[in-house]
Formats: sequence, C-alpha cells, structure tokens
Amino acid sequence: MSEQPLPTLPMWRVDHIEPSPEMLALRAKGPIHRVRFPSGDEGWWVTGYDEAKAVLSDAAFRPSGMPPAAVTSATVILGSPGWLGSHEGSEHARLRTIVAPAFSSGRVKLLAQQVEAIAAQLFETLAAQPRPADLRRHLSFPLPAMVISALMGVPYEDHAFFAGLSDKVMTHQHESGPRSAAHLAWEELRAYIRGKMRDKRQDPDDNLLTDLLAAVDQGKATEEEAIGLAAGMLVAGHETTVAQIEFGLLAMFRHPQQRERLVGDPSLVDKAVEEILRMYPPGAGWDGIMRYPRTDVTIAGVHIPAESKVLVGLPATSFDPRHFDDPEIFNIGREEKPHLAFSHGPHYCIGVELARLELRVVFGSIFQHFPALRLAVAPEELKLRKEIITGGFEAFPVLW
Repeated sequence: MSEQPLPTLPMWRVDHIEPSPEMLALRAKGPIHRVRFPSGDEGWWVTGYDEAKAVLSDAAFRPSGMPPAAVTSATVILGSPGWLGSHEGSEHARLRTIVAPAFSSGRVKLLAQQVEAIAAQLFETLAAQPRPADLRRHLSFPLPAMVISALMGVPYEDHAFFAGLSDKVMTHQHESGPRSAAHLAWEELRAYIRGKMRDKRQDPDDNLLTDLLAAVDQGKATEEEAIGLAAGMLVAGHETTVAQIEFGLLAMFRHPQQRERLVGDPSLVDKAVEEILRMYPPGAGWDGIMRYPRTDVTIAGVHIPAESKVLVGLPATSFDPRHFDDPEIFNIGREEKPHLAFSHGPHYCIGVELARLELRVVFGSIFQHFPALRLAVAPEELKLRKEIITGGFEAFPVLW
C-alpha cells in the first residue's frame, strides 16, 4: 500500500472564523499530527490542550531559530535585540522583567478610564460617518494603537503612522533580506522608538518608554534591547487586538442569541470576552507557535527527532473535549476554564491584562451605542487579510 499523503496546512476557517472541519477531524484523531507546512517542510502540529501546555512549558523545546519559509513572517524580527520571542531562559526572564511593570494589573487599571474615553471618542467618530461605514478604519484599527500609545507614552497623533508600520512588519513577505518591505518597516519603527526615547530623557513620565530608559541607565538592558522591547510591544499590542475586535463582532453577528444575552445582561461581558478569545482568536486560518526540540522527544506516544519543527496549534486546543464541554458551541455563559489564546509557560502573553481591558470596553458598550449594528455586506464578501499573521479584514463595513 502506498503511504497516505500528509495533511497539509493551512486549514482555513469556514466563513473566515469558524473552525476548519479538516482541523476538527484531524484533532479528533489525536493530540499531535505529522503535517506538511505551506513551505513544503514536514513537521508536527500539536492540537491537544495538555500536550500544547507541556511543549510550551518544557525547556527541552527552544523558541528561537528560523522557522521554515511561509510558516511565519516574523523572521524579519527573529534575533532582533529585545524581541522577546527570540530569547529564552535567563535572558528572556531578564527582558520580560523590564517590561512587566508596564503591563501589570495595577498599571492597566489606571488606564481603564483612558481606554473608555478613547472608545467613546471613536464611537462618536463612527456614528458621524455616512453609512455604510468602515468599522475597521474608525474603531478596530485605531483603538489598540491609541491605547498602546498611551501605555508607551508616545503622542496619540502618531498612532496611524506606527500602526501602519506594525501592519507591514506582520505581513507575510515573498521577498526577504534587509531590503524587504517588512524589514524596512521594522527598522523604521525602531528608528521612531529611538527618537521618542530620546525625547523622554527630557520629559520623563509614568510610561513604558520611561521604564525602559531607567532599565538602560541601571545597566539592566542595552539601548538596542530597550528599543526592541518597545517596538515589539507596539507590534504585538496592536495587531492581535485589531483582529480580535473584528472576529468578536463577526461572532456576535453570526450568533444573534448570544448577542441578545450580552445586551440583556452586561455582567456577562467578561465571560463573553473569554469565549470570543477561546473560539475565535486572531489568525488567518492555521495558527500557532513554533518550537524546536533540542533532543529527541516523545509526545503522547509520538517520537519526534531533535530540531524538528513543532507547531503548537493554540486555536485547535480550544476544541479539545477533554477540557471544554461542547467545544464547538459558542456560549458566552460558559463556565470559565483557562484557554490558551494567550499561550502558556514562560512566553505567556505579557499584555494579557491590557488586551482583556480593551475587549471588555468594546464588547461591553458597542451595542449600547449601536443597538442595530450589523454588517453592510454578506459575511462571505468580507476579505480576510490572509497575508497578515493575525488575520482580520481589509474592511469591515457596517450599518446601524
């Protein structure tokens, strides 16, 4: 008998956001699978919840290294000083400790009123637009940029500029090297941060850039590491939240009964946000975190040779029935159980509190401002940004 061809990624979501039937069928066969990546490289895809946690918390798997072509466009920033995803062990802990205070629960709580004010301002701007209006242009794209600018201590009026650079950095590139669009955008973003940090020396304040300057002065980080940390926080803090707002709204439009539950009981907003994160996380269709075992390992009885490519499929883990009852049902009243949308282990998302705050503000108030909010086109007419790692849409036209 001839050998069966390997399952091939990507496995695109249905109607842009619903789980791929191919992914669900494969996940049902076990928690780890040998697959072929878009580049043609072979590797393993971890879809089990427990197995994903084990890989992400095991020092036997290293995060650094160049992923196979077309697996991710983050190669432009891998190895860049201060990019947390490229560091591990004590170096990662050192850099993470520097930025952690800016994303602490206490600091984020202080931002809550600012986030609410920014959202209210953007709601007013959206309401003033001729209909149909592009919600992406007037809410989902600017809000995370304006919030991260407040956290970092850079001017609000710069948000469109650095958000555009962030977009380019996270775009899949056909070309590579120092002249690629993504690389040039990354260098321009670093130059922007370098200039703003210079300004902060003259006008310090309670923000991330000031924290980073203090770390440099105290010998805890080099200037290039501080710049990389700031640029990385800006990119990560913007792109994922843009897509999550859009996917979450589309989920609410697709599940009107759940939307009505939320409108009727605003206290459900926390659970609604967690369910959106669990079932409809950012991503264009097949998503995860690449890891490389230093030595031969065995996961769930599957032998994996050293230095193999192991993709931890975080979205797939949300459909593991060992941890979630009726996982394919969107239920904003679901008993809260920890999902892996923010990863796990040493590289657990440092901006989790800020992301949750932004999502709570949007989903806790948007339907009060726009009770009749709805898509202006059929869902299948939305154009998914497949070239962006985090997904999202080219435009999100709405009526109300």
